[in-house]
Order: sequence, then C-alpha cells, then structure tokens
Amino acid sequence: MSPPRPTPGAPVAARIPARDDRHLANGMRATFVRVGAVPLAAVRLVIRTGSADVAAGQGWLDRFAHDYLREGTEGSDAVAFADALAAIGGRLAIDADEHTTVLHTEVLAEHAPRAITLLAEVARHPRFPDGEAPRLRADLRRSLDLALAQPQYLAFAAFRAALYPGHPYGRVVPDPAAFDAFDAAVTRAYWAAQSGAQRALLLVGGMFDAEPAARAWRAAFEDWAPGAPPAEHRPTPASGRTVRLVDRPGAEQSTVYVGRVVPDPTQPDYVPLEVANFLLAGSFHSRITMNIREAKGYTYSPRGLLSSRPHDAHWVEVADVTTEVTGAAIGEVFHEIERLRGEAPSAEELLGIQNYASGSFVIRQATPGGILDHLEFLDLHGLDEGYSAAYVDRVRAVTPGDVRRIAEQYLGTEAMTIAIAGDRARVDEQVAAFGTPSG
Repeated sequence: MSPPRPTPGAPVAARIPARDDRHLANGMRATFVRVGAVPLAAVRLVIRTGSADVAAGQGWLDRFAHDYLREGTEGSDAVAFADALAAIGGRLAIDADEHTTVLHTEVLAEHAPRAITLLAEVARHPRFPDGEAPRLRADLRRSLDLALAQPQYLAFAAFRAALYPGHPYGRVVPDPAAFDAFDAAVTRAYWAAQSGAQRALLLVGGMFDAEPAARAWRAAFEDWAPGAPPAEHRPTPASGRTVRLVDRPGAEQSTVYVGRVVPDPTQPDYVPLEVANFLLAGSFHSRITMNIREAKGYTYSPRGLLSSRPHDAHWVEVADVTTEVTGAAIGEVFHEIERLRGEAPSAEELLGIQNYASGSFVIRQATPGGILDHLEFLDLHGLDEGYSAAYVDRVRAVTPGDVRRIAEQYLGTEAMTIAIAGDRARVDEQVAAFGTPSG
C-alpha cells in the first residue's frame, strides 16, 4: 500500500537579493546582484533595440548587425576578441527579440570587470569590416531558407501577421531581395542610430565584488553619447476571428497557432491570467494538454503561453497535430476554453496550479541567470521589485471565480486568431467551421 501523498507546505515568497542600482549622467544604468554559491559572474549588456526598430523593407537588418558584432572590435578582430574572452573563461553570446539586444557572457568572478570592458568594446566600437559583408549576407540567406522550411516558423509568421497587421510585430518574414543592400555602411548607420547610453542597462549577477565591477562599468561607459531614447511601438491588434493557412502540400502534420491579445504585465489581471493559462494550457497537466495529447492523441507537445512586449501581450496555444485531425484539435481547444468560461474550476484543481505557478516562479529566481532574466523583464515593462515580492501572494489570492472571469473576459473564441501551416487540400474543409482561410 502506497503511503499518503505529502501535503505541500506554505509557499515561499520570492525574494530578489539586494540590488545595487547605479546611474551615469549620460542615462546609462547598471544593476549588480550578489547571488549564488559558485564564484562566477553572469554579465549582460541589455540595449533597448530590436526587430521592431528595423524599418519596413529592411527585415532582418538587426540579425545582420548581430552577426557583424561577432566580427570583433576596432582594437581586436574576431579571433583576438574571442581569445580575450576565453582567457577569462567566457564567450560572447547575443540574444535579441522585438525590443532588446543582449550581449552576454559568464566568467570567473574575479574577471567580471574585464568582461564588462570587453562587452563595452563590442557595443561601442564594433569593427564592421567591409570584406565580411558578402559572407554574412550568404549566412543570412541560408538562415532564411532554413526558417522557411520549418512549419513552426511559417505558422508563427502567419499568426503574427494576422494578429498585428501592418505593424513591426507582424513583419516576421523578411524580403530576401533587401539583403543585397546590407553592407558595413548600412549596418554601421543602423547600430549608431539604435544604440547609446540611454538605451543601455548593465546587469551583473553572481558571487563577485561589486566595486571593481562598478569602476569598470563607469570607465567603459561614462563618456558614451546618450543617443536617442527607446522608441515605442504600440500596436493596434486585429479584432474578430481571423484564419490564416500556409499551404504545405503533402504535409503529414499541421502546425496550429490559436490566440488573441490579452492584458500586458503592467495590468492587474496579468498574474491571474498566468494562473488561468497554467490551468488551461501552460502546464503538463493543463486541460488542453490532457485533452488533445493524453485523451485523444492528436499531438505530442502542445503548449500554451503568454508572450509580452511593452504595453502588449497575447495568449497563444501552439500544437503540431496530425493533418487528419487539424479541425478536430482546434475544436477541442475551443471546447476547453469555452468550458472554463462557463464553469469555474474546483478549488482542488486550482490549488495544484497555484502550487505549480508559485513554485516555478521561485525556482526561476534561484540562479544568477534566472534572476537576471527577471530583472530584464521588470525593466522592459517598467515594473519594480514590488512585483516580485508580491507575486506568490497574488498567485495564491486567485480564486476559482477569478479564473472563470479571466477566461470569460479575455479568451473568447469569437475573436481568436488562427494560423495553420499544413496541407490546404486536406485541411481547408476541416477548418471551414472556424472561418474561411486566407493566405
């Protein structure tokens, strides 16, 4: 006989370690956080520019610039720069999205000042060698060819184009003809316009000495020109039902995106919306997952998520389903949404989700990388540490009635955007009940 299941204890509040926030006269900011038990330092230079800042007709110029940034600095070519970082245990990584470009590395703690200096050289004095442009353009074309062969990318692009028509968020697929104009001069002008002290935030987390790191930051950045402040790109999302279909003749699977715009992280309903998502779609034991994966076997790895940007967010369910059940899978997603809109979950079901949501949040803050991720999130949305301190309590305060209200208010299926990458000949009739597919 199995022993009784343990009863979870009281949830632990998430506590961000003490932040050491500093500012320069040019507008640049830095945050130093001592955390962890291993003598390492995670160093991130976050610059508020991303794909949303690229002009129409120049899609992927930001990616081209990121590739160029890896070509070294005015003082060191790519090999010399990589060797300099490797000598202190690090390597350069670059991540980006619609609104941020992040240069980051992880080094031994005593080398945090040197890492800061090296990242500053990349951001402030990149080489952009003329002779590398043809190779980088060829790499960009190969990347696009690979992306266009992936149904997930095609469905994502169609979903974004339908949800954010005419807006940078909806311009996912670039025009490859535009790549011909990408060269060192274009990239240099783009980077000069999109970087600067007002757009920059240095984050350092780990077991390091803050004062030497702060001195290195000040020396590396205090004479950086402020540049322009970050641009705002508030969208006007689509309203009402839209169905987009990208034809993939002969495909045995359909990649399906179903979603709509919801409140962003600055709004009071965002945390209850996270709880509702975990219950409906965003955890392994969520209702949609248990339905279309466990009960019906339509898909292997469905997932629901909230995607946010400044002043904007959307909820989306994503699944790769067998072609023959494309329409049925969408129907079951809608069924679970409408069921939650019509009837509140039980207190027992909600408690399990609250434990999952609050526990996941606390676990994510347990590493330097996780803490820096969270600090980036707070900064992007203009939130303070009070958001973090109150998060677990806000999750625990959500009631079954709140979950039903959230679903009723924000997840109505009548305004869902649906995007499908699949075999039109076999899918068209299946999805006709949800709207006439375009695209």
